Parts: sequence; structure tokens; C-alpha cells
Amino acid sequence: MHKDIEHRQDDKTVLVDRQGQVPRQVPLTDAGAAPRLEQLEDRMIYSARLGPAEAINISLNTLVAAASDLLSHVVRLKHSDTPEDMDALNQTLTHGIKLFEAHALHNGAEPSQVMTARYVLCSVLDEAVVTTSWGNESEWAQMSLLSSFHNETFGGEKFFQLLDRLSKNPVKHLPMLELMYLCLSLGFEGKYRVMVRGMLELEGIRDALFRQVRQLRGDAPRELSPQWEGLNDQRRSLVRVVPWWMVALFALICLVVMYSGFAWVLGEQRETVLQPFQQLDPETVQAQQ
Repeated sequence: MHKDIEHRQDDKTVLVDRQGQVPRQVPLTDAGAAPRLEQLEDRMIYSARLGPAEAINISLNTLVAAASDLLSHVVRLKHSDTPEDMDALNQTLTHGIKLFEAHALHNGAEPSQVMTARYVLCSVLDEAVVTTSWGNESEWAQMSLLSSFHNETFGGEKFFQLLDRLSKNPVKHLPMLELMYLCLSLGFEGKYRVMVRGMLELEGIRDALFRQVRQLRGDAPRELSPQWEGLNDQRRSLVRVVPWWMVALFALICLVVMYSGFAWVLGEQRETVLQPFQQLDPETVQAQQ
């Protein structure tokens, strides 16, 4: 009686063996046991980071590919003269930063690189906003991306500190260096914007970074599609069908026929020209002389 009361499954029929022990449950199908909560969470995270088979990345650089939308916002803001709603713009760019992180991690970028790239992009986007004619006097400083994601207010100096540190190991940090070069090419100036002769120094930094990236990547192919290859013509060419000696013989015959034709024409013309002189009497010619 006490056994039945203390048993956890007293509402169900329990099968026991001869020793009174509950036997080990054996699944009735071939399906494996459900994973524990920790295992399921790990599998979900792992699956989320795996890229789908149909996904195609057209860029050699996963960071640049993931940041393409944000870089397009930089270009748009550089040429924007119409004031925008700051709250809406902040929400758009914040959402873009989060999408960048998700896409970069999804495509296999290292978390440390993604974090550094996020800092760089926040700095570039913040500068793109505050350097517009309508953003300089706005309240963007209180809602900047850098303060939201990294609790900092100005990244114009740390950007170049990161660039100097990453340039010491360019092979490892090539994706970041390429992204930073694009940011400089799109007009990011940072601390050099307020420095005397800052533009000259910035130009030298950008040129040195370009040479460093080109040394590792190599020159871009001049062809539009270097791997392009047309369909091979399966038809046999005339040179392959006809032996060379037959071609030479045919050319010789043509030359002989042409020479004979010219000789006959010249002979006919010679007879026509000499015919009046042949009709003259030699004695008459001598008498006239």
C-alpha cells in the first residue's frame, strides 16, 4: 500500500520485473530520444549560423557584403540636402547595424571582426549624418549609433588607432582593412577633418592602405569575365581537312593560269599595235628617209 502511494506514477499502469524494479524504457520506434534543452539551444544556434546552400555571396569579403546597405546609406547622406526625421533615420540605421551583424555572422565572419566592423560603421554613419547641412545642428549627438552600441560619443580617433593596429597583421585582418578603405574612399575623415593639412595626411593614409590591400588581393582582372569560355566549335576547319601540299598545288595552278592569261592578252595587244607597221613597204620607208 505504501509503495503504491509513494510511487510517482500511481495513476498509470506500471510494469515491474520479478525483483519489483521498473525496467528501463525502450522506445517502440526507431526515433532517437529528444535532445535536452541545452542541446536543443546549441543546435538551434549552430543551425542559424550555417549558410543555406542556395545563398550566393558575390563578394570575396563577407564584411563588405554584409555592410553594403549601410555603405549605400553613407553615399546617400553625403549628397542629401533635404532634412530627414532624426528618429526615423536613427531607427533605420540601427536596424541596418543589427542586420549587418546577423548577416556577417551568418556568412562565417569572426565575432571579434564583426564587433570591430560595427564600431567602424557606427563612426562612419554618425559622421555622415552630422556633416550634412541639416544634421550639424540636430540632436543626433544624443542618439548617435556609437553611443547606442558602444557607449562612446566620437570614433574619429579610435578609427585610425584600429587601422594602425590592424595594418600590422594585414593577412589576418584583410576583410577589415578593405572595409575601412571603402569607408575612407566614401569620405570618412574622422579626426583629420579638423586638423591643419589633415586632408594631405588622410590622402597618404588612404593610398598606403590601398597599396597594402592590392598587394594581398592582386590587381583586378581587366576582362569583364576572366573565367568566361565560349562553346568550342566542333566543326573541322578547312585547314584541318585539306592537306597543306594540296593548298600549295592549287595556288601554283592559279599562278600559272594567271600568267598564261596575261601572256595571251599581251600577245594580242602586241599584234594589234604592230599591225600598221607591218603593212608599210620597206622601200617607201627608205625613200621617205
